[in-house]
Amino acid sequence: MLAYDPTTNPLNQIEWMFGFLECVHILSFAVAIGTIGLVDLRLLGAGPKGSAPAQILRDTTFWTIGGLACAITSGLLLFSTDPERYAANPAFRFKVVCLALALIYNYTVHRKVAGSKPSRIAGVLTGMLSLLLWIPVIFGGLFYAFTG
Repeated sequence: MLAYDPTTNPLNQIEWMFGFLECVHILSFAVAIGTIGLVDLRLLGAGPKGSAPAQILRDTTFWTIGGLACAITSGLLLFSTDPERYAANPAFRFKVVCLALALIYNYTVHRKVAGSKPSRIAGVLTGMLSLLLWIPVIFGGLFYAFTG
């Protein structure tokens, strides 16, 4: 059991702060996953025509990293408001595991394949797996809201 009292957290003292952080968290994830999704769509043969996945990856790197940094920071702050409740929730644990897997995949395999000139099959498999890893991150967050 964590020795922590959520009522002493400054984030729980300001009425609008949790809602504001939640908005930042969701918007940041939308930016990060959206930019990764653009690369994935291009790997799948859809998305912005006329641009190679490597070019889209380069063009969106700043936004992807910025979105992830904001999402993770705001997520940690949200977690700090009641860590016992978050840690006990299976949907939250599912989201964190999926996030870790998606991040590892994104900054290893996905980045290497998208940054090169992959074969059609390698591009499709890489894009599909990336999407299959990021989508549960989103749903894990949604499910937490309904099971918390």
